[in-house]
Amino acid sequence: MNRRLIFWANGTAALLALLASIGAASLAGRRSSPPGAPPVAAASKAPAPPSPASVVDAGGFRVEVRPFRRIASGSSVADRLLLDLAEPDRLIALTEFGSLHSPVRHLFVGRPLIRDLDDTESLLALKADLLLVNNYGDRARVARLRESGIAVFDLGEMRGLATLVPNIRDVAALLGDPARGAAYERALVQRLTRVAAPLGNTPRRRAIYASIYGDRIYGGTVGTNYHDILTFGGLEDIAAPRFANWPQYGAEDLLTINPELFVTKPGMRRLLCAQPGLDGLKACRAGAQAGFVEIPGAILDDPGPTMLEAAEAIFAAAYPGLGGLDAGLDRRFDHRP
Repeated sequence: MNRRLIFWANGTAALLALLASIGAASLAGRRSSPPGAPPVAAASKAPAPPSPASVVDAGGFRVEVRPFRRIASGSSVADRLLLDLAEPDRLIALTEFGSLHSPVRHLFVGRPLIRDLDDTESLLALKADLLLVNNYGDRARVARLRESGIAVFDLGEMRGLATLVPNIRDVAALLGDPARGAAYERALVQRLTRVAAPLGNTPRRRAIYASIYGDRIYGGTVGTNYHDILTFGGLEDIAAPRFANWPQYGAEDLLTINPELFVTKPGMRRLLCAQPGLDGLKACRAGAQAGFVEIPGAILDDPGPTMLEAAEAIFAAAYPGLGGLDAGLDRRFDHRP
Protein backbone atom coordinates (compact mmCIF):
# COMPACT_ATOMS: atom_id res chain seq x y z
CA MET A 1 0.00 0.00 0.00
CA ASN A 2 1.30 3.47 -0.87
CA ARG A 3 2.44 5.07 2.39
CA ARG A 4 1.56 8.55 1.28
CA LEU A 5 -1.22 10.25 3.18
CA ILE A 6 -3.98 8.97 1.05
CA PHE A 7 -7.30 9.20 2.74
CA TRP A 8 -8.05 5.50 2.43
CA ALA A 9 -7.51 4.16 -1.00
CA ASN A 10 -10.24 1.58 -0.91
CA GLY A 11 -12.39 3.34 1.65
CA THR A 12 -14.18 1.11 4.12
CA ALA A 13 -17.55 0.09 5.16
CA ALA A 14 -18.78 -2.26 7.70
CA LEU A 15 -21.48 -2.26 10.19
CA LEU A 16 -19.60 -5.15 11.66
CA ALA A 17 -21.49 -6.51 14.58
CA LEU A 18 -19.40 -5.05 17.34
CA LEU A 19 -19.58 -8.08 19.52
CA ALA A 20 -20.38 -8.48 23.19
CA SER A 21 -18.48 -5.53 24.57
CA ILE A 22 -15.52 -3.35 23.77
CA GLY A 23 -14.56 -1.67 26.96
CA ALA A 24 -17.60 0.03 28.48
CA ALA A 25 -20.03 -0.42 25.58
CA SER A 26 -21.69 -3.64 24.52
CA LEU A 27 -22.05 -4.27 20.83
CA ALA A 28 -24.87 -6.26 19.29
CA GLY A 29 -24.05 -9.00 16.75
CA ARG A 30 -25.78 -9.39 13.43
CA ARG A 31 -27.61 -12.58 14.41
CA SER A 32 -29.40 -10.90 17.31
CA SER A 33 -30.53 -7.90 15.27
CA PRO A 34 -33.92 -7.74 13.52
CA PRO A 35 -33.80 -7.98 9.71
CA GLY A 36 -32.59 -4.76 8.15
CA ALA A 37 -31.49 -3.22 11.43
CA PRO A 38 -27.83 -2.30 11.73
CA PRO A 39 -25.90 -3.96 14.57
CA VAL A 40 -24.44 -1.00 16.41
CA ALA A 41 -22.50 -0.10 19.48
CA ALA A 42 -24.93 0.26 22.34
CA ALA A 43 -23.84 3.55 23.83
CA SER A 44 -23.13 2.89 27.47
CA LYS A 45 -24.87 5.00 30.09
CA ALA A 46 -22.39 3.90 32.72
CA PRO A 47 -19.79 6.43 33.88
CA ALA A 48 -16.72 6.57 31.67
CA PRO A 49 -13.71 4.70 33.06
CA PRO A 50 -11.03 6.75 34.80
CA SER A 51 -8.18 8.00 32.68
CA PRO A 52 -5.65 5.17 32.32
CA ALA A 53 -1.95 5.58 32.97
CA SER A 54 -1.13 4.20 29.52
CA VAL A 55 -2.81 3.06 26.30
CA VAL A 56 -1.65 0.22 24.03
CA ASP A 57 -1.83 0.86 20.29
CA ALA A 58 -2.75 -1.54 17.46
CA GLY A 59 0.86 -2.65 17.13
CA GLY A 60 1.22 -3.46 20.81
CA PHE A 61 3.22 -0.33 21.68
CA ARG A 62 2.35 1.17 25.06
CA VAL A 63 2.07 4.96 25.22
CA GLU A 64 2.17 6.58 28.64
CA VAL A 65 -0.61 9.15 29.07
CA ARG A 66 0.69 12.61 29.86
CA PRO A 67 -0.46 16.18 29.17
CA PHE A 68 0.28 16.15 25.44
CA ARG A 69 0.36 19.75 24.20
CA ARG A 70 1.68 19.32 20.63
CA ILE A 71 -0.47 16.74 18.87
CA ALA A 72 -0.29 15.92 15.15
CA SER A 73 -2.54 13.80 12.94
CA GLY A 74 -1.28 11.42 10.27
CA SER A 75 -4.65 10.11 9.01
CA SER A 76 -8.07 11.39 8.04
CA VAL A 77 -9.74 9.50 10.90
CA ALA A 78 -7.34 11.03 13.41
CA ASP A 79 -7.99 14.48 11.87
CA ARG A 80 -11.70 14.32 12.63
CA LEU A 81 -11.34 12.75 16.07
CA LEU A 82 -8.80 15.34 17.19
CA LEU A 83 -10.86 18.23 15.82
CA ASP A 84 -13.91 16.97 17.69
CA LEU A 85 -12.26 15.83 20.92
CA ALA A 86 -9.14 17.91 21.55
CA GLU A 87 -8.77 21.53 22.59
CA PRO A 88 -7.76 23.50 19.47
CA ASP A 89 -4.55 24.84 21.00
CA ARG A 90 -3.22 21.30 21.44
CA LEU A 91 -3.33 20.53 17.68
CA ILE A 92 -0.23 21.52 15.75
CA ALA A 93 -0.74 19.68 12.43
CA LEU A 94 -3.40 17.83 10.45
CA THR A 95 -3.30 16.05 7.09
CA GLU A 96 -3.18 17.82 3.76
CA PHE A 97 -5.76 15.37 2.47
CA GLY A 98 -8.20 16.38 5.19
CA SER A 99 -7.69 20.06 4.41
CA LEU A 100 -8.79 19.38 0.84
CA HIS A 101 -11.58 16.86 1.33
CA SER A 102 -12.94 16.77 4.88
CA PRO A 103 -16.57 17.90 5.39
CA VAL A 104 -15.17 20.15 8.13
CA ARG A 105 -12.17 21.37 6.15
CA HIS A 106 -12.82 24.95 7.27
CA LEU A 107 -11.40 23.84 10.63
CA PHE A 108 -8.05 23.08 8.95
CA VAL A 109 -7.47 26.70 7.92
CA GLY A 110 -4.27 28.17 9.31
CA ARG A 111 -2.86 24.88 10.57
CA PRO A 112 0.38 23.21 9.39
CA LEU A 113 -0.37 20.23 7.15
CA ILE A 114 1.30 16.84 6.85
CA ARG A 115 1.59 15.72 3.25
CA ASP A 116 3.65 12.56 3.56
CA LEU A 117 4.38 10.36 6.58
CA ASP A 118 7.58 9.24 4.85
CA ASP A 119 8.99 12.78 5.16
CA THR A 120 10.66 12.10 8.49
CA GLU A 121 12.56 15.37 8.64
CA SER A 122 9.39 17.44 8.24
CA LEU A 123 7.69 15.41 10.95
CA LEU A 124 10.63 15.93 13.32
CA ALA A 125 10.57 19.67 12.58
CA LEU A 126 7.00 19.87 13.93
CA LYS A 127 8.32 18.97 17.40
CA ALA A 128 5.13 17.06 18.16
CA ASP A 129 4.86 15.14 21.39
CA LEU A 130 2.07 12.86 20.06
CA LEU A 131 1.45 11.66 16.50
CA LEU A 132 -1.63 9.59 15.62
CA VAL A 133 -1.51 7.31 12.57
CA ASN A 134 -3.67 4.53 11.14
CA ASN A 135 -2.03 1.27 10.13
CA TYR A 136 1.31 2.83 9.17
CA GLY A 137 3.72 -0.01 8.51
CA ASP A 138 7.20 1.52 8.23
CA ARG A 139 8.62 0.35 11.54
CA ALA A 140 12.04 1.89 10.96
CA ARG A 141 10.57 5.36 10.48
CA VAL A 142 8.27 4.96 13.45
CA ALA A 143 11.20 3.85 15.59
CA ARG A 144 13.17 6.94 14.59
CA LEU A 145 10.27 9.22 15.45
CA ARG A 146 9.89 7.53 18.82
CA GLU A 147 13.59 7.82 19.52
CA SER A 148 13.26 11.56 18.92
CA GLY A 149 10.68 11.79 21.72
CA ILE A 150 7.46 11.64 19.69
CA ALA A 151 4.84 9.25 21.08
CA VAL A 152 3.60 7.59 17.87
CA PHE A 153 0.25 5.87 18.42
CA ASP A 154 -1.09 3.54 15.72
CA LEU A 155 -4.89 3.46 15.70
CA GLY A 156 -4.78 0.39 13.43
CA GLU A 157 -7.08 -0.63 10.59
CA MET A 158 -9.98 1.52 9.48
CA ARG A 159 -13.03 -0.65 8.89
CA GLY A 160 -15.93 1.52 9.95
CA LEU A 161 -17.74 1.51 13.27
CA ALA A 162 -16.08 -1.70 14.46
CA THR A 163 -12.69 0.05 14.54
CA LEU A 164 -13.91 3.61 15.06
CA VAL A 165 -15.39 2.92 18.50
CA PRO A 166 -12.06 1.67 19.93
CA ASN A 167 -10.30 4.58 18.17
CA ILE A 168 -12.57 7.09 19.92
CA ARG A 169 -11.83 5.52 23.29
CA ASP A 170 -8.08 5.41 22.69
CA VAL A 171 -7.89 9.02 21.52
CA ALA A 172 -9.99 10.25 24.43
CA ALA A 173 -7.79 8.31 26.86
CA LEU A 174 -4.62 9.80 25.33
CA LEU A 175 -6.17 13.26 25.69
CA GLY A 176 -6.81 12.52 29.36
CA ASP A 177 -10.60 12.74 29.07
CA PRO A 178 -12.38 9.37 28.68
CA ALA A 179 -15.69 10.96 29.72
CA ARG A 180 -15.56 13.29 26.72
CA GLY A 181 -14.90 10.31 24.45
CA ALA A 182 -17.81 8.36 25.94
CA ALA A 183 -20.21 11.25 25.34
CA TYR A 184 -18.92 11.70 21.79
CA GLU A 185 -19.30 7.98 21.05
CA ARG A 186 -22.83 8.02 22.42
CA ALA A 187 -23.81 11.04 20.31
CA LEU A 188 -22.33 9.54 17.14
CA VAL A 189 -24.00 6.16 17.55
CA GLN A 190 -27.36 7.69 18.44
CA ARG A 191 -27.33 9.93 15.39
CA LEU A 192 -26.27 7.10 13.10
CA THR A 193 -29.16 4.95 14.30
CA ARG A 194 -31.63 7.80 13.73
CA VAL A 195 -30.74 8.38 10.07
CA ALA A 196 -33.16 5.76 8.69
CA ALA A 197 -35.81 6.14 11.42
CA PRO A 198 -38.24 7.92 9.03
CA LEU A 199 -38.57 4.61 7.15
CA GLY A 200 -40.54 3.08 9.98
CA ASN A 201 -41.69 -0.35 8.80
CA THR A 202 -41.19 0.45 5.11
CA PRO A 203 -39.14 -2.29 3.39
CA ARG A 204 -35.54 -1.28 2.74
CA ARG A 205 -34.27 -0.94 -0.80
CA ARG A 206 -31.87 -3.73 -1.83
CA ALA A 207 -28.45 -2.32 -2.64
CA ILE A 208 -24.72 -2.86 -2.90
CA TYR A 209 -21.65 -0.63 -3.01
CA ALA A 210 -19.46 -0.95 -6.12
CA SER A 211 -16.96 1.21 -7.98
CA ILE A 212 -14.52 0.77 -10.85
CA TYR A 213 -10.78 1.06 -10.20
CA GLY A 214 -8.80 0.79 -13.42
CA ASP A 215 -10.50 -1.98 -15.35
CA ARG A 216 -11.85 -3.87 -12.33
CA ILE A 217 -15.01 -3.60 -10.25
CA TYR A 218 -14.64 -3.64 -6.49
CA GLY A 219 -17.24 -3.69 -3.76
CA GLY A 220 -17.34 -3.10 -0.03
CA THR A 221 -19.54 -5.09 2.28
CA VAL A 222 -19.42 -6.79 5.70
CA GLY A 223 -16.17 -5.86 7.41
CA THR A 224 -15.97 -2.38 5.91
CA ASN A 225 -17.45 1.08 6.40
CA TYR A 226 -19.43 0.68 3.17
CA HIS A 227 -21.63 -1.94 4.80
CA ASP A 228 -22.10 0.43 7.76
CA ILE A 229 -23.20 3.41 5.71
CA LEU A 230 -25.52 1.37 3.51
CA THR A 231 -27.19 -0.12 6.58
CA PHE A 232 -27.38 3.12 8.56
CA GLY A 233 -28.56 4.83 5.38
CA GLY A 234 -31.65 2.62 5.30
CA LEU A 235 -30.57 0.06 2.70
CA GLU A 236 -30.23 -3.72 2.75
CA ASP A 237 -26.69 -4.71 1.75
CA ILE A 238 -27.52 -7.74 -0.37
CA ALA A 239 -23.85 -8.53 -1.08
CA ALA A 240 -23.37 -9.40 2.60
CA PRO A 241 -24.66 -13.00 2.48
CA ARG A 242 -22.12 -13.96 -0.23
CA PHE A 243 -19.16 -11.61 0.18
CA ALA A 244 -17.07 -9.89 2.83
CA ASN A 245 -14.59 -7.03 3.00
CA TRP A 246 -13.66 -5.58 -0.44
CA PRO A 247 -14.54 -8.20 -3.07
CA GLN A 248 -13.66 -7.94 -6.73
CA TYR A 249 -16.83 -8.48 -8.75
CA GLY A 250 -17.11 -10.09 -12.13
CA ALA A 251 -20.04 -9.46 -14.45
CA GLU A 252 -21.58 -12.80 -13.41
CA ASP A 253 -21.45 -11.79 -9.74
CA LEU A 254 -23.27 -8.53 -10.36
CA LEU A 255 -25.86 -10.14 -12.62
CA THR A 256 -26.54 -12.73 -9.92
CA ILE A 257 -26.88 -10.11 -7.18
CA ASN A 258 -28.73 -7.73 -9.52
CA PRO A 259 -29.35 -5.00 -6.93
CA GLU A 260 -32.16 -2.54 -7.14
CA LEU A 261 -29.70 0.20 -6.21
CA PHE A 262 -25.97 0.84 -6.57
CA VAL A 263 -24.23 3.17 -4.13
CA THR A 264 -21.09 4.51 -5.73
CA LYS A 265 -19.05 7.57 -6.68
CA PRO A 266 -19.97 10.27 -9.22
CA GLY A 267 -19.78 9.11 -12.83
CA MET A 268 -19.84 5.40 -12.00
CA ARG A 269 -23.31 4.73 -13.42
CA ARG A 270 -22.05 5.39 -16.92
CA LEU A 271 -18.90 3.30 -16.41
CA LEU A 272 -20.59 0.36 -14.70
CA CYS A 273 -23.46 0.11 -17.13
CA ALA A 274 -21.02 0.24 -20.07
CA GLN A 275 -19.27 -2.95 -18.91
CA PRO A 276 -19.95 -5.95 -21.18
CA GLY A 277 -23.16 -7.68 -20.15
CA LEU A 278 -24.10 -5.28 -17.38
CA ASP A 279 -26.57 -3.25 -19.40
CA GLY A 280 -29.11 -5.90 -18.40
CA LEU A 281 -28.90 -5.01 -14.71
CA LYS A 282 -32.12 -3.61 -13.25
CA ALA A 283 -30.29 -0.47 -12.17
CA CYS A 284 -28.85 0.07 -15.66
CA ARG A 285 -32.00 -0.29 -17.69
CA ALA A 286 -33.23 2.68 -19.69
CA GLY A 287 -34.71 5.31 -17.44
CA ALA A 288 -33.27 3.70 -14.32
CA GLN A 289 -31.35 6.76 -13.15
CA ALA A 290 -32.97 6.13 -9.76
CA GLY A 291 -30.98 2.88 -9.63
CA PHE A 292 -27.79 4.74 -8.66
CA VAL A 293 -26.85 6.85 -5.67
CA GLU A 294 -23.62 8.71 -6.39
CA ILE A 295 -21.85 10.27 -3.39
CA PRO A 296 -18.53 12.20 -3.46
CA GLY A 297 -15.68 9.81 -2.73
CA ALA A 298 -14.21 11.84 0.14
CA ILE A 299 -17.45 11.33 2.08
CA LEU A 300 -18.33 7.86 0.81
CA ASP A 301 -14.90 6.35 1.51
CA ASP A 302 -14.30 7.83 4.95
CA PRO A 303 -14.29 5.16 7.71
CA GLY A 304 -14.38 7.76 10.50
CA PRO A 305 -17.10 10.00 11.96
CA THR A 306 -17.85 11.25 8.43
CA MET A 307 -19.85 8.02 8.06
CA LEU A 308 -22.72 10.04 9.54
CA GLU A 309 -22.67 12.48 6.61
CA ALA A 310 -22.38 9.54 4.18
CA ALA A 311 -25.35 7.69 5.69
CA GLU A 312 -27.46 10.87 5.62
CA ALA A 313 -26.56 11.52 1.97
CA ILE A 314 -27.43 7.93 1.03
CA PHE A 315 -30.77 8.05 2.84
CA ALA A 316 -31.72 11.39 1.26
CA ALA A 317 -30.92 10.11 -2.24
CA ALA A 318 -32.48 6.67 -1.81
CA TYR A 319 -35.69 7.94 -0.21
CA PRO A 320 -36.35 11.43 -1.59
CA GLY A 321 -39.10 13.23 0.22
CA LEU A 322 -38.81 11.37 3.51
CA GLY A 323 -36.42 13.88 5.02
CA GLY A 324 -34.39 13.05 8.10
CA LEU A 325 -34.63 13.49 11.84
CA ASP A 326 -31.33 15.33 12.08
CA ALA A 327 -31.76 17.62 9.08
CA GLY A 328 -30.15 20.98 9.71
CA LEU A 329 -28.32 19.96 12.88
CA ASP A 330 -24.80 21.16 13.55
CA ARG A 331 -22.21 18.73 12.20
CA ARG A 332 -20.19 18.99 15.41
CA PHE A 333 -21.14 16.65 18.23
CA ASP A 334 -22.00 17.78 21.72
CA HIS A 335 -19.35 15.68 23.45
CA ARG A 336 -19.60 17.22 26.89
CA PRO A 337 -19.89 14.56 29.61
